[in-house]
Amino acid sequence: MKSFNFVYRCCDKDVEVHVILKRQRNIYYRFKDECFYVTAPTFTSKAMIVHGLNKFGAKLMEKVNAFNSNYSFEDDYLFLLGEKVSLTSLNIKNNGDLQGFLLEKCNEVIIPLVRKNEEIMGTNIVHKISFKHTKNQFGSNSRKTNKLSFQIELIHYSLDIIESVVIHEIAHDFERNHGKNFYNIVYLYCPNYKIIQRKLKKGIHKW
Repeated sequence: MKSFNFVYRCCDKDVEVHVILKRQRNIYYRFKDECFYVTAPTFTSKAMIVHGLNKFGAKLMEKVNAFNSNYSFEDDYLFLLGEKVSLTSLNIKNNGDLQGFLLEKCNEVIIPLVRKNEEIMGTNIVHKISFKHTKNQFGSNSRKTNKLSFQIELIHYSLDIIESVVIHEIAHDFERNHGKNFYNIVYLYCPNYKIIQRKLKKGIHKW
């Protein structure tokens, strides 16, 4: 296994690139801690890696920056339930503290919302619940495992916005697809769903 490093200019920044060459078929790129990490087949050239960075590098950086937009260690704040809160006041000093705090808050806030709406909506399922970092969806409902999964970053939004996602996922107990019957159920329990979803997708934290 071989490795090498170089500096790549992306989004007006000089970014370190850490490359590992090993026995595999494809090239994989990821952006973490302000660096690119690349694993590639043994005989991949630097030029080929740069070609991939030219295609994917900016998008990878944008995704991470969008994920980090809910808090800023530099400015000492995060959004919690729709309000700006000082990281110092919460005794959060690093990413480890932050992740533990966000997960704790998800358990404290979202699980009771699920239990409340399970009862109100009349589902006969007591769901398993998990929280994870996702880029493309705020929640999911697995029929196979009766498990609801929610994006950890939901905790940055106001309770009304969070609850709209909870209602959406529980509605899948009755209708699996996003058809007319499904949205009839959602709007029955969340009349402002359409407006709330617009705010959520635009990253507006408070309803």
